[in-house]
Amino acid sequence: MRLTLDRTSSIPFYRQIAEQLREQIRSGELPPGTRLPPERRLAAMLGVNRTTVVSAYRELAAEGLIVGHVGRGTIVAEPQPSPQPLGSSVAWAQFFTPITTVMRDPLLYDTMVVSARPDVISFATGAPAPEFYPVETVRALLDEALHHEGQSLLQYCPTEGYPPLREAIAQYLRQHGARTTAAHVLVVSGSQQGLYLLARALLEPGDVVAVESPTYLGALHVFRAIGARFLPIPVDRHGMHVSVLEDMVQRRRPKLIYTLPTFQNPTGTTLSLERRQRLLDIAIRYQIPIIEDDPYSMLRYEGPALPSLLSLDTAGIVIYLSTVSKVLFPGFRVGWVVGPQPVIERLSTLKQLVDLDTNALAQWAVWAFLTRGLLDQHIERLRQAYPVRRDRMLSALEAYAADVLAWERPGGGLYLWCQLQDGLRARDLLPEAARHGVAFTPGESCFPDGGGAEFLRLNFTYPNPDQIEEGIKRLAQAIHTLRANRFGRDRTAVLARPLV
Repeated sequence: MRLTLDRTSSIPFYRQIAEQLREQIRSGELPPGTRLPPERRLAAMLGVNRTTVVSAYRELAAEGLIVGHVGRGTIVAEPQPSPQPLGSSVAWAQFFTPITTVMRDPLLYDTMVVSARPDVISFATGAPAPEFYPVETVRALLDEALHHEGQSLLQYCPTEGYPPLREAIAQYLRQHGARTTAAHVLVVSGSQQGLYLLARALLEPGDVVAVESPTYLGALHVFRAIGARFLPIPVDRHGMHVSVLEDMVQRRRPKLIYTLPTFQNPTGTTLSLERRQRLLDIAIRYQIPIIEDDPYSMLRYEGPALPSLLSLDTAGIVIYLSTVSKVLFPGFRVGWVVGPQPVIERLSTLKQLVDLDTNALAQWAVWAFLTRGLLDQHIERLRQAYPVRRDRMLSALEAYAADVLAWERPGGGLYLWCQLQDGLRARDLLPEAARHGVAFTPGESCFPDGGGAEFLRLNFTYPNPDQIEEGIKRLAQAIHTLRANRFGRDRTAVLARPLV
């Protein structure tokens, strides 16, 4: 569900809400049976009075689009059969295949709704800071590309990727210890596409995937969409508990191991060198491929760099995945998969079915960034700026939230991983935070096994330093309010009002 309010419009808020919901119901985006947020919760998400949402819901109920059920809340109604007049639109909802329930995660919907409000400071995004986007450099590079190679770059590109970029990626990885060539590189439209292609190529419904718990929620979406089952492996400050994996792998025999070993999303932890070597030993012994997702290792702010699993791999068991989305900007949609040649050939075949090739102009620009030293210069700039923002957030947390949150200091990446105290839950905090004008990512969505209710993820790179200070102050106020509501009258009482 996507809802945004135009606060400059003369159209009343309740009509804006009703119209957007009406369109999503009729298009099938909200199919019959979808549970809508409770009135109070949606009002908090949108920053409006509860009566505004009540009015919108009543309008939709009068049209037969939604219905209230005791114990089930408000749900999208089943369409009523009626004669279709000539020229009426097709009822597309009846043609759609089911979408996995994770794609309708209400916590993620709530987070997106809150983050879209202009008065909200958002720590929920996974994006780098827009003010550091090298816009002028990219403009000059694209002008150069169009002037010198415009005709060829506007044609179809090889599915495997722009050949000079594949070689540049291989060269960059060789400089960091990997034994690879351009033939082992596939350029993809963002690492998310690479992950999807890998899941399609290597998994069947019912296969088991060993994943860190918690892990990147986008990976959970992909694996669930394929029909895979999870083998959750806990994470501590040194990364995945490889000893737990070793104990369980004989009983469950996963088809794949998926890991983010460096500045993991969402926890920010890094897998130690000893655990990296032990993980490779397990994978080789039991012949289980490893997908190493590595979008953050370039964003190291302190301490020595650790070798990637790819660079430690001597058996060809690691498939490596990375992107420029976290270090340049996400809009280019350029990432890469590095792996054994049979894997690259199979992924190339699947990619032809999806989009034929990745944007050639963007590939050319990334090639220029790599080969002309521009990427290293840009990353150095980020390595100067981002630790300042991280430390600003850490200082603000210490000042305002030390009694209600616990956290670890990451040595790189984009995120702080925080744990609520006193048994409070992030899903209960989300609407209270919305009322205070701040958003975060509930950690519960990052757990494959349904745990993590007390965790939340905060991005420290996207907001500017002043927003970080104010945002943490708002978040702390929201937590203190939630705690007072829960424990103020009776330490054993449940929440005084529903904050779902």
